[in-house]
Amino acid sequence: MTFAEQVPGLTVRYQRRTPRLQGLVEDVGVVLAGRGGSRMLRILNIRLSRVAVLSQLMRVSLPPLVTPKVLGVDDFALYGDT
Repeated sequence: MTFAEQVPGLTVRYQRRTPRLQGLVEDVGVVLAGRGGSRMLRILNIRLSRVAVLSQLMRVSLPPLVTPKVLGVDDFALYGDT
């Protein structure tokens, strides 16, 4: 079922889940991934397969990479003699 009427902040056009439910599925997917995420969502009475949880996980954007501006000498201590 898709939402016919668009309520700002509650529904999104052409979506089957509310933004809040979508955020919950993404968060559980990031923490528990496929089968574990599916089990946790089932406890919360949200029925999704492990494949659906994984597909939502693949849609989550990665955080931006931050390049360090200052690199200290101690950062090379982990590499031993090199």
